[in-house]
Amino acid sequence: MGGRWQHPWRVLVVPYYLNRYARQAHVLRVALAFLAGLALVLATGIPHGGWMLVTILIVLGGVPHWGGVRRKALERMGGSLLGAMAGLAAILLHGVSPYLCYAWMLVVVALSCWHAQGKGGYLALLTGITLVIVGGLGDEPINEALWRSCNVLIGSLIGMAAAATLPLRALDSWRFLLADNLREAALLYNRIARRLPVEGDAALDQFNSRLIRLRGLLSAVTQESALSHRQLDQVQRCQRSIWTLLDRMGEVSASTPALAEERSPRRAIVRTLLRAAHALRFNQPQLLADSLPAADNPARMREPTHCHWLVAELSLTVEELRGQLQDILPQLIAAPPPARSLVRRMRGAPRKS
Repeated sequence: MGGRWQHPWRVLVVPYYLNRYARQAHVLRVALAFLAGLALVLATGIPHGGWMLVTILIVLGGVPHWGGVRRKALERMGGSLLGAMAGLAAILLHGVSPYLCYAWMLVVVALSCWHAQGKGGYLALLTGITLVIVGGLGDEPINEALWRSCNVLIGSLIGMAAAATLPLRALDSWRFLLADNLREAALLYNRIARRLPVEGDAALDQFNSRLIRLRGLLSAVTQESALSHRQLDQVQRCQRSIWTLLDRMGEVSASTPALAEERSPRRAIVRTLLRAAHALRFNQPQLLADSLPAADNPARMREPTHCHWLVAELSLTVEELRGQLQDILPQLIAAPPPARSLVRRMRGAPRKS
């Protein structure tokens, strides 16, 4: 504890502390970016500088993780560029005929709304919005339209720079939440198997709550790493299976000795879950190397009970999850820091697979 407070700057660079104090770090990041934008506007007197500040808040305000911020900023810049060009075209067309200008705006807005319902919807929606901001009714001065577009682009860049400086990464939140769930599963299963007092419903509710939060991070994790959505979905499915099995075990464990008998793989399962949680939290993939012993087939037992089947299924599920994490964790460790990723993307360098 003392060492942590001797180096308070660690809170701003160590992923564990950044995630533990994520809300405070997010507020600090937004405040610093807003102050930077405000100072730039006041120092240079950029016309329509308010749009820069609005953009900073839009890009950073509601999306704490780097993957979401980067995606949102890039979509905002892309939508702003397309919308600005469409707005400038509307101003030029207004000089020919106001009705031609309005027809052009109607077509762009219709296309924007159409594509807003699919992939890249935010970019499409911002194209239509920026068209109206830049072009107005077609009678706006071109220099004002250009300044508004410039402010939006600068605000997006400031937002991305702030996000890279205090990198709240979704992949770190994902692995810490997953580690908590695996540790919770190990302790809960151990207590159920040994018939120790356990608040099963409360523990499973916390497990399920983390599972829902993990689901919400998947898109940003794929943006920050080389992992595919399918790989992450497999981990989600294994967690859901573990939750279901533990819930059922809690109901039937009191009426059968299967969970507590000496031949039960309880210790091996608990050890594997705890080692997996430790590997995720501290980036130690070597802890995932040892596979679980093959589960006993209850069909070959003399008098198999419901719990024999549940334990066998849990053993298979934990082993499947261990194998998936053994493949995933090195890819998470290899994911570049946000600042390096941002520079590489802006330079157009190919991303390592």
